[in-house]
Amino acid sequence: MSTAAASSPARRPAPSKQKSEHIGEGQVRRSISVRLIRHGERSTATPVESTKGGTPDFDLDGWLQYVDDRRSADPGLSDIGQIQAQKLAEYLHPHLTNQASRPVRFVISPMRRTIETIVPTLEALVATDSADACDVMINGFYFESEGCHTREKVEPGMNAAQINESLLHPAGVTGASFVGFPKGEGEGWYAHGTGPETRPNRKSARQNFMCGCASTSTSS
Repeated sequence: MSTAAASSPARRPAPSKQKSEHIGEGQVRRSISVRLIRHGERSTATPVESTKGGTPDFDLDGWLQYVDDRRSADPGLSDIGQIQAQKLAEYLHPHLTNQASRPVRFVISPMRRTIETIVPTLEALVATDSADACDVMINGFYFESEGCHTREKVEPGMNAAQINESLLHPAGVTGASFVGFPKGEGEGWYAHGTGPETRPNRKSARQNFMCGCASTSTSS
């Protein structure tokens, strides 16, 4: 590279002569918008009122007993959580219908409560549009820290067929992709686990999750 070339100021690209896309009334403009959504209340959530959580009179023994009686490695939503999921759908559906391009892409944790949280939204989109309106990815790297277990007993979590049959297919969603299942789609998303997930493993899982999302965004 010559000295002259190295010292020359960079030229700005000429302005594009291409006309901006005109979006008429009722048309959908291509767009990228990311929404991060937390799952609704799980069925094993501890009632704050009965245990006096957050107060000097916190009932630790009562809290521990409640957790032990309802312990589950992969709980679904509570009644309140189901209401929250429905309210989420009532909010998201009109926005996604009127503002988002198609298909709307969903990257979802394999944990039951996260899928149950978004199912009403998927159902609403499919009902008013088509099954092709949703591009669903179940990402096995994206789950709660410590994995899937009850105390020291490791649970495999749901596999692809179980997720499809019990949650996605009833909502009208077909063709979901499954990534991050270390032992394959035929095994549960935590089938590789030997105990509670360690911090180094959690860090590795987060990196794999982000790389997978980046790859999906690039290819699409």
